[in-house]
Amino acid sequence: MSKSDLTDLCGQTWQADALQLRSHSDSRKFYFVTPDTDCVLWLRAAAPEDRLRFQFRFFLVYSLSSATRITATTPASAATLAPNASSPDPCAPGSYLQFYDGPQGAPRALGPPTCGLTIPAPFTSSGPWLGLRLVTRGRQPRVDFLGEVTSFRLGGLGLMARVR
Repeated sequence: MSKSDLTDLCGQTWQADALQLRSHSDSRKFYFVTPDTDCVLWLRAAAPEDRLRFQFRFFLVYSLSSATRITATTPASAATLAPNASSPDPCAPGSYLQFYDGPQGAPRALGPPTCGLTIPAPFTSSGPWLGLRLVTRGRQPRVDFLGEVTSFRLGGLGLMARVR
């Protein structure tokens, strides 16, 4: 299983069987506190018929004080990564993670934004694409997480993990 940091992969697409993803290099020692971050990572399954599952092992995403302003996203980001309009934003106005079911050109939000101190349930794609967006807002954002992405295939006997 390869290991990487979300902050190093911003704006990229990652493809393989499995990945251990930390929020940043000093995860579990120091918070990632850079305000006004808008970092998107697209994950692509190892094979076109595979799906992806993201499971957190450690999770902490919030802001100590509310946002005094919300920075505008670029028109391309706003058009392709719109929040889930059917769900209220439980993280407003603090920092959050949002998961998307791909593909990149037509993503669909997987539930409301995710924030807080409780490890969320796993996120599973319906196809080979899964998007992850980290947004830090507010005056004192706090982000620190560790998760694992695995590529898997639904088979006749249930899940068939591709992790080696």
